[in-house]
Amino acid sequence: MKLLTKTTLYFVTVSLVVFFAGGVGLYKIMQNLVEREVDADLYSRIHYLFDNIRQLDSLQNVAFIATEPIDIEKVKKPAPTTYRLQDTVLYNKNIKAYMPYRQLSTVVKSGKNYYRIRIYKSLITSNYLIEKIALIITLMLILFLILAYFLNRYIFGKVWADFFDTLHIMQSFRLDNPHSETFQTSEIIEFNQLNRELERMTEKIIRDYEAVKEFTGNLSHEVQTPLSVIKNKTELLFQESLNEKQYELAGSIYSAVIRLSGIVRSLGLIARIEKNQFVDKTAIDFKALIQKQVDDFQPLMDSRRVKPEVHFDGSPKVVMDKDLADILVRNLVKNAVKHNVENGFVRIWLTEKKFVIENSGQDPGMPTEELFEQFSRASDQGFMGIGLAIVKKIIEHYHWSIQYHFKDEVHRIVVNF
Repeated sequence: MKLLTKTTLYFVTVSLVVFFAGGVGLYKIMQNLVEREVDADLYSRIHYLFDNIRQLDSLQNVAFIATEPIDIEKVKKPAPTTYRLQDTVLYNKNIKAYMPYRQLSTVVKSGKNYYRIRIYKSLITSNYLIEKIALIITLMLILFLILAYFLNRYIFGKVWADFFDTLHIMQSFRLDNPHSETFQTSEIIEFNQLNRELERMTEKIIRDYEAVKEFTGNLSHEVQTPLSVIKNKTELLFQESLNEKQYELAGSIYSAVIRLSGIVRSLGLIARIEKNQFVDKTAIDFKALIQKQVDDFQPLMDSRRVKPEVHFDGSPKVVMDKDLADILVRNLVKNAVKHNVENGFVRIWLTEKKFVIENSGQDPGMPTEELFEQFSRASDQGFMGIGLAIVKKIIEHYHWSIQYHFKDEVHRIVVNF
């Protein structure tokens, strides 16, 4: 959820609660004020009637004095003079419907008799007024929320403009082309603090990255010489008269040197890719390249009784560096053959948009995404290790995508051009 959406959601929620509570409170206050006004009018009218009754000493003309409906009922027994207010409804003959009224009843003495008088006050006007006020409040709430929404978006864009400029700069930052970033000065202190910290962080990242690349390059260059010496000396040992134990030790040393030499070369290759040193671009015939690699690994597949199946549904010309294309395809085919099983298979599909390779094999016993790491546990377990790390670097270099899945004893890698 975006920051603007979240803040707007909180604002609208709080506004609705406040306006709802305020609207209910205002409605109750208006209702109470109207009710008190109606009650005051009823008391005023009843006292006016009492004054006329005392002057006339009769109830005959009371109905004509009243301006609202009035009921007079003779009471057999005297009752104390009390006032009673209540809401009621009366039938209106003109509109043939019951209408709301406020009623005030009391007992009055006229001559020797007692009478209960009920006077009424219509609530139609009062209710209409309250309904109109409630409607106005609702419309004001809707207009306020609409205005607040657009105003909030406008203010958000103004206030957070510097933040989004910083975010855009950070999104464009790439280690394959590192350079110190310069952020604009903001009127907001917190954004300036953020920019300063980001400047220091990017500078440190660049320094560390350059140090790692330099170390990797030096390691690849300097280690090759002693490795070559060890390799040559080990080969000379094989020409001497060695017993079985010594021969096994020399063989272990030779295998370790070959493996270490390959790792150093791979690290050097990854460093060169990250330094963007492969800038040549050629239209590579992937169909011919795949067929060549399959033919090169055919003897190894025959020795392990692995059956190759190649399907060409297209012949794409992929623009990339020739050496990287050869390394990409060779590593994928090599992994499919090397990490296969006896009497297994290797299936390859090529279309205009993707390159798919499948092979039978054992469960790697780890998440598939970890197999693309440079020093994954797969390297120690005999599964795919730094070879796939190189493949991933090449894929990232050309902004392609790669997926790896393992299901039902089948490894499947898909490269989307």
